[in-house]
Amino acid sequence: MKNRAGTVIPSGVATLFSLFVLTSCGPGVDLSGGNAGGTAIGPVAGFGSIRVEGTDFSGDNAATIVDDQGRAIDNVVEGMMVAVRGTMDSTFLAGTAGTLTVERAVRGPVDDNGVFLDNNTVRVLGQTVLVNPGTVFVRFSGGETDLSTLNADMDNSYRPELEVHGGMDGQGVIHATFLGRGRDNVVANDNVALRGAVAGLSAGTTTFLIGTRQVNYDNAVRVAWPATGIANGDFVDVRGPLSAVGRGGVVRADRVEILTPGLGNPGDRVKLEGYIVGGSPGSFVMNTPGGPVSVLGAVPTGDAFGIGRLVRVKGTVSGSSGSGVQAMSVDLPFPNTVRMEGSPTAITPSSNTMTLLGRTVETNDFTLFRDATGAVRRGFGLGSLALSDTVRVVGTFDATVLPGKVVASTVERLSASPATRVTLQGPISDFAPVSPPLLTILGMSVRTDIVNTEYFDLGGVAFPGQSGFFQALANGTVVKVTNGVFTGGPPRIDPPTTGALMEVGIVQVNR
Repeated sequence: MKNRAGTVIPSGVATLFSLFVLTSCGPGVDLSGGNAGGTAIGPVAGFGSIRVEGTDFSGDNAATIVDDQGRAIDNVVEGMMVAVRGTMDSTFLAGTAGTLTVERAVRGPVDDNGVFLDNNTVRVLGQTVLVNPGTVFVRFSGGETDLSTLNADMDNSYRPELEVHGGMDGQGVIHATFLGRGRDNVVANDNVALRGAVAGLSAGTTTFLIGTRQVNYDNAVRVAWPATGIANGDFVDVRGPLSAVGRGGVVRADRVEILTPGLGNPGDRVKLEGYIVGGSPGSFVMNTPGGPVSVLGAVPTGDAFGIGRLVRVKGTVSGSSGSGVQAMSVDLPFPNTVRMEGSPTAITPSSNTMTLLGRTVETNDFTLFRDATGAVRRGFGLGSLALSDTVRVVGTFDATVLPGKVVASTVERLSASPATRVTLQGPISDFAPVSPPLLTILGMSVRTDIVNTEYFDLGGVAFPGQSGFFQALANGTVVKVTNGVFTGGPPRIDPPTTGALMEVGIVQVNR
């Protein structure tokens, strides 16, 4: 089956969609009651009560944790994909956690030559992973890290282990919300794990593909296995040793589970985040960590509807299979093109706003709050910040309200000390290679020069000169400025006159 854009929809997804259209109970579900069964599936946005998809679930310390690594709640990290099942009230904003399932997408070694700095992509165990400005990237041993550091270690002949969380689109590409770096060097016969849609399965064989990685399930424990056996298009979770690291190793599975979304009973409340894999605005299929879900109902708001777009859905379980949703709202978030780092000049928790680099930053129920210093975990939010902190904000820019505001998807405290240099990233709205050469980002002037500014193309490739950089620009190009000096009234960023140079580079932003 193909959708209107020509993308092939796996046969299991097409069957699910057809069944849901026939069995949907329609828009007449009664939501007037108090607490009911509820499920939220998405990245962790904060702790205190654990926040997932804008819902605060109490009882997270008492909830049953389902995780193949045996982690307790204190070892769950912001950005990790989880499914919280329990109760949810009629506002969809509060509930009680009964179980919390950690929904890891893949855990294994980075492939040979598997880091691509030009498009912020990494390949892990044969799976393509897109990294965006909002991806939380940490070492499990402590501290933050990034793709450049990972790439340098690959050059030193390490084979680092990554645990990847995120949504999967219809091509099997993972859009990372969290990357956790584990062992520095994975070797043959180490255990790995991955999930995705079965492909390349032939009758009479015990091998199939997930992405480009071959799986042999001859000796595997088979969980939730139908009498008819496994089929191409089934969504599965695989665990077992890897025969060889690099591109050619086979996962010799000791466990294969056929997954289902497990949204609950008809009428239960649900909030989901995932990627659209087929359908049209009022009737579509989205991938979740537990497999495809069919959605009917509300007209989408936000970004343009399209296959491969991130979507958030709020509604009730519909049909008897626990894999359909009658939607009350459907939102397509805009991509995270904005990144700012500096010290706030105003913080107003009562209005969910702060001022950073002269721009109003607005937070909402979906904003991920994280204290990278480790000082505060539970209840960390705007009220935890000080004007003397260094803060990172990732989000989108809304120019409809002058002089514009940033809608934050992520707010992180990087340091309890004030920033001496700043970072600004966003699409440029104007540029002029005059004297001094100027860029306009988020309505703010960025002054550059020849002496104290370095210029870079995608992947950190240096331009031989200033003119080449400006010739490569167009309005809408996303540019990242680091190590700049911020001046207010009106807000402006200048290159430093001493110390390290300011860097100005073109970047690719993944959804």
